[in-house]
Amino acid sequence: MIISLLILLILAWSFYIGYSRGIVLQAYYLLSAIVAFFIASQSYQGLARFLSLWVPYSSAIEGATTYYFPNNQLFHLDKVFYAGLAFFIIYTFVYAIGRFIGIFIHLVPKGNTDSRWYNVASGVIAVFISLFAIEMFLTIFATVPLAFIQDRLNHSGLASFIINHTPITSSLLKYFWVTKVIG
Repeated sequence: MIISLLILLILAWSFYIGYSRGIVLQAYYLLSAIVAFFIASQSYQGLARFLSLWVPYSSAIEGATTYYFPNNQLFHLDKVFYAGLAFFIIYTFVYAIGRFIGIFIHLVPKGNTDSRWYNVASGVIAVFISLFAIEMFLTIFATVPLAFIQDRLNHSGLASFIINHTPITSSLLKYFWVTKVIG
């Protein structure tokens, strides 16, 4: 319940911020997010190997289960965790560079883009970008086979929906983090 409420607050705040920024800046941020996704999808595996040496992971013990991955993958979820973490780090770094460059987009003349329709579209774009970041974060946590984490995520219907059923991105993340890593 608390996780769902927190997610909804973050998404509402994202809509508000996006609405006030305008369509030009939000379109640029969407382009930055797509570029960050592409770069992360091409370069995360090397960083994942490095992170596996330095970042601890709570390995599965006998009798452990996860709600989001099949039990036959339970003892390989550490690879998925490191792949997801590496992907998230690279995505965040590249997106942060794009956000920094976006500061200068405010200097570009906006023309006639200050209508309610454009502002609503800007808010929706901001929600999608934030939702993708939340989805990556939740999916990384879903790989940790600790009952405390699994139960909290499973009891949040919104978190479960985001992890399993977000259109397009759920299947992309599972492809890059699970299929390409452990088969």
